[in-house]
Amino acid sequence: MKKFVLLAMTLFITTMASAQMSVQLGYLLNTDHTKDLLGKYSYSYSGIMATVDYNMKLSGEFGVAPGLGLDFSFNNEEGAKYKELGINVPIDFNYRFALSDAVSLSVFAGPSLYFGLLSKDTADGMEYNYYDNESRRFNVYLGGGVWCDIKETIRVKAGYKFGLADVNKLDTETERNNILSVSVGYLF
Repeated sequence: MKKFVLLAMTLFITTMASAQMSVQLGYLLNTDHTKDLLGKYSYSYSGIMATVDYNMKLSGEFGVAPGLGLDFSFNNEEGAKYKELGINVPIDFNYRFALSDAVSLSVFAGPSLYFGLLSKDTADGMEYNYYDNESRRFNVYLGGGVWCDIKETIRVKAGYKFGLADVNKLDTETERNNILSVSVGYLF
């Protein structure tokens, strides 16, 4: 048992020594794809995101970057104001390619867990909370993308996530969300 604990501590310390934290701010485009008795339709709304992640090398240039983020989406159409706020937990498995001494490119893929805190419409003085009636708070995404690190200080990242869960509670509708994101971050 002592050998196992010592091995686990050694692996943890080695991984932490080669880990790199980043803080990112960016833009997101959230697209809802809905299918009901009348057909299929999609609508999109913009948003902003803030994420912190911690990239740990697993082997060579292969790593994993678990993170924690806050997504805020909004739309203002025909007098109705929509707001959505949620917590995002990405787990990005990544592989790094050194392009030069100052620039590297990484490809990433992995799941993201999402928990909605707020989803509501305000129109004509009335407020409608989607989580109370028709939407689920929890979603699972699978996505991927690329990031570019410049001088191990600045990170530019682009990704796309496919919503795997039907977030609509109604039996007559299915709704899946996909998210396109672009961000700029600082590496510590």
